[in-house]
Amino acid sequence: MKVIAPTTFVAATHLVSSTATETYAAYNAGTTYAKDAFVDYGTHIYQSLVNSNTGNQPDISPTFWVLVGPDNTHAMFDDQISTATVSATPLTVVLATGLCNALALFGLVGSQVQVSITDGAGGPNIYSRTVSLDGTFIYDWYQYFFEPYLQIEELVLTDLPPYPNARMTVTLSGPSTVQVGQLVWGTQYELGDAEHGASVGIIDYSRKDTDEFGTTTFVERAFSKRMTARLMLDTAQIARVQQVLSRVRSKPSVWVGVPGDELFRPLTVYGFYRDFSIDIAYPTKSYCSLEIEGLV
Repeated sequence: MKVIAPTTFVAATHLVSSTATETYAAYNAGTTYAKDAFVDYGTHIYQSLVNSNTGNQPDISPTFWVLVGPDNTHAMFDDQISTATVSATPLTVVLATGLCNALALFGLVGSQVQVSITDGAGGPNIYSRTVSLDGTFIYDWYQYFFEPYLQIEELVLTDLPPYPNARMTVTLSGPSTVQVGQLVWGTQYELGDAEHGASVGIIDYSRKDTDEFGTTTFVERAFSKRMTARLMLDTAQIARVQQVLSRVRSKPSVWVGVPGDELFRPLTVYGFYRDFSIDIAYPTKSYCSLEIEGLV
């Protein structure tokens, strides 16, 4: 099992360019805004709370503006999968990532992801990979002809070459509109070998209400993944593993149960650990139990 400790995203430092477009116009200090008007300021969308709203900078004027959420360009970097960057195909993002060796994308809608890395701006290409997002299961001739397309919604790459001046280009393409819920890059750490017996599931935030006549209504909402696993590791590594887990305790991270094996893709979760414990079972081998809760 691996954990990818993410690099904290800073728009001015990391985002070189993006083909994503914005829904709302940028804030203009000389414009008078009506109540409920929307503007794009910095990396976020704000809504006006009053009429005749002039000269009140949105991020420091809480009585005039309310924060709605990230704008379209930056939605893929806000630590939430449910707020996605949506774009006409293709969506291309260029990032000055710096030193990193892993990339993860969640909440994907599209048919193909291309990732390339150069050594600095305009430098030589040091990495290139194209991955299909078609996850359709085909077991017989009937499924070959009639099985509907199954979208792969997450992608993790753990073979990136670590270069201090890395410039990464990520391109998501599809038939029409594409989207990315979360894009994460950072440093991967090996925690141990996940044992059989790991469990995966979801926490569903949908509502199911039954009235006095027995009629049930459903309100579909988001859900988050959850995972419980026990890892086997060398006893000599327990101090390092404890240090790594302590380092990611307060930040969303990428947890990869069985790296490189598509069969165990459900064991990949973007979220945080609720609890962990290390059992020093034997002189040479120990166990680490993890409870992971995903983010919406």
